[in-house]
Amino acid sequence: MSSNQYTTDVATRHQLFIQRYGAGVAKDYVAGLKRVQSKVLSKLSENELTQVSGARLRQINLDIDQLISGGYDKSKTAMIVELNKFALSEAEFTASMVGSATVAEYSAALPATNQIETALKVKTFSPKKGQLLNIEQAVSQFGAKQSQAIKLAVTDGYLLGETNAQISSKIKDLGRVTARQADTLARTMTNHTASIARSETIAANSDVLEGVQWLATLDDRTTLTCAGRDGEIYPINSDYPQPPAHFNCRSTLNMVVDPQYDLGAKVTGERPQVGAKGAGTTSAKTTFGGWLKKQPAGFQDEYFSKFPDGDARAKLFRKGGLKIDKFTDNQGAVYSLDRLRELNPIAFAKAEI
Repeated sequence: MSSNQYTTDVATRHQLFIQRYGAGVAKDYVAGLKRVQSKVLSKLSENELTQVSGARLRQINLDIDQLISGGYDKSKTAMIVELNKFALSEAEFTASMVGSATVAEYSAALPATNQIETALKVKTFSPKKGQLLNIEQAVSQFGAKQSQAIKLAVTDGYLLGETNAQISSKIKDLGRVTARQADTLARTMTNHTASIARSETIAANSDVLEGVQWLATLDDRTTLTCAGRDGEIYPINSDYPQPPAHFNCRSTLNMVVDPQYDLGAKVTGERPQVGAKGAGTTSAKTTFGGWLKKQPAGFQDEYFSKFPDGDARAKLFRKGGLKIDKFTDNQGAVYSLDRLRELNPIAFAKAEI
């Protein structure tokens, strides 16, 4: 699996670039939404709402609706165009990974541009259980929700007899929340785009690749869902899970090279990690569970404290010998403590819980 160590090294380091790139996409998207807010506030300054008629209010609401819809659509389109360009770049990068991780005589295949663009339109992610959204649906849904919140602030403020200053203050408060949520959305869509581009390119080179591997980030901010999947290998032609597993997911996909095309035992690799001693690297063969096992008890306790029944989960992991992937089901949902007890009574006995 020496080629897999090499590609793990490349994929995890490249994921840091994707996160930085996603921050840039988010910055541009948030800036566009802030410009919309400024236009709305400017529109409000034209008339004191406490002194206008109902008919005038309806016209103001219509004007605001057009400002928001036009501005949000423009920001959505700009982000989708940018992500399409990014997807093509990521496909090229992944093809170069295939070429550098396999024997010299193999020429890596690159998916057609329209294939990648179609995948971006069709492939979905699940922001919550039972919901599947593609990129355009996710951004449109977000825009519609934020638009409605602004319009309600204006209408409710008018009905309550609030001044323009009071209504504007509420819109600014909404804007701060919107900015945080928009940042999360853009970063998540960037990772979703990268995942699609990589999976399409891996599929195009299935003659030399035998699997797809989930890689999580080795630090204390990684969810149990991603931690449990770290290192898991899936058949290329299967309906395997793809990042993002949740909003702000930082996991990525790796390729697994068919042994007959492997580069050989001399090729190794590392992956970045941030543990109790700070940032560094560890062997590319290290999984999240193995990495966490090597961390001090205090670090393990801090990691599990972010989840329900964290103290018990830390004991199950450390004393009960429960592997990190056993805390979640096959879909990545975190088991309740009662369900864990049913499934792993021996681990509970060892942990004395």
